Amino acid sequence: MTKAIQPKEISQALAGLTLFRGIKSDPVLECYTGIIKAYLADEDLLDEYHRLVMLLLDKATSSNLPQVGDLWQDYILDLLLLDNNLFCREAAIPKDISQPIREACIHDLSRLQIICQQGLEVINSIFETLPHFKLAGLRSNETNLDEGILQQYSPIKSLKLTLLNSNNWTGNIGELVSFYRCNGFAQFALYRAFRWEEISSSFELVGIEKPDPITLEQLFSYERQRGQVLDNTERLLRGLPAQNLILYGDRGTGKSSTVKALVNRYGGQGLRLVQMSRDSIHGLQRAMTYLGKIPLKFIIFIDDLSFEENETHYKILKTQMEGSIEQQPANIRIYVTSNQRNLIKEYFTDRKNTLNSNGDVHPGDTMQEKLSLADRFGLKITFIAPDQANFLAIVREMADLEKLQVDQETLEKLALKWTLWHNERSGRTARQFIDHLKGRKNLNFI
Repeated sequence: MTKAIQPKEISQALAGLTLFRGIKSDPVLECYTGIIKAYLADEDLLDEYHRLVMLLLDKATSSNLPQVGDLWQDYILDLLLLDNNLFCREAAIPKDISQPIREACIHDLSRLQIICQQGLEVINSIFETLPHFKLAGLRSNETNLDEGILQQYSPIKSLKLTLLNSNNWTGNIGELVSFYRCNGFAQFALYRAFRWEEISSSFELVGIEKPDPITLEQLFSYERQRGQVLDNTERLLRGLPAQNLILYGDRGTGKSSTVKALVNRYGGQGLRLVQMSRDSIHGLQRAMTYLGKIPLKFIIFIDDLSFEENETHYKILKTQMEGSIEQQPANIRIYVTSNQRNLIKEYFTDRKNTLNSNGDVHPGDTMQEKLSLADRFGLKITFIAPDQANFLAIVREMADLEKLQVDQETLEKLALKWTLWHNERSGRTARQFIDHLKGRKNLNFI
């Protein structure tokens, strides 16, 4: 039978953390420590106890992560796996971990095991001695997560279960290293897609809890173009030379969806997607400096990018991509989608060899400067709106995928009528038509 842990031993285990000592500043851990200290000092405990219950319940009901064990065990395991410290940063790099850091981690794991597996028992033993006190339910752990979230977080759940059922966490250091190496650490293990946002004159990487679930299997036609994108992305993942990309072409042809689908295919191989708005381009260099230190692969995604004639933002992008003295990190590539082949709207006045209305003596140089931005991208991939035959082929493939029971002649007739209403043939239009058809089909209108 396992020897009961005393409150003082839990307090010493928390005080003895080295690499993972940052978790002690977590609100739940601070509250828990406050209860232990109050007990040892013979002070009133009830208020702090109920605050602890509230914090744990709040986390349990707001978290998207799969839960294991009781609320306390689940919380400590999440703190462990999502921490940002010397060990997890070193473990994420495919090389041997230095012996001092490995030994410090083993030291911490032995203490974290006590805190996780017996911490709640200590609290229970304190409050079960109080008369007329009904212990709040810290073991209710029901959660409903959709299949996509469960699949994304399956490595987290698997390791949490391993540790929960382990009698010796120090013997699980290999599994911990593998987890960080495959999934990243801290927010990079939690999210696969991010936004680079300017907040209070500074920039911050904000995780996207529910990114677009689009997959490459849901995209039709443009196999050659998507093949180029996939090949370039796989080169990035393998550490081979890869290009910055422009995906150029007509609207609705799947340019953005192609990029967003990459993280759903390659997220488990260490790819992360960082969306950057046009207005945040001046923070590109800071993003590269920050992400370049993270041992994962990143695509910085700028969607629907174009510049007007009088804008100068393109100069910032051009300089930060190749005009800077600082080399672009090997683990980062920029993928841009645009309806403008050269990203900047080109006017006839740019081509004149005479003085233009802005007083530019060398307008041809102006045009070349604008075009040089697109030259910073090593690969331009063109997505052109499909002709009628290809559009109908896309519609048929989508209908087959959705298992719509509509004969081909009726399907194509309705699809062509839909394009007349929307004045466009594209993959997006085909998807909208199929979704519309599904709704009508369910209502027995067809």
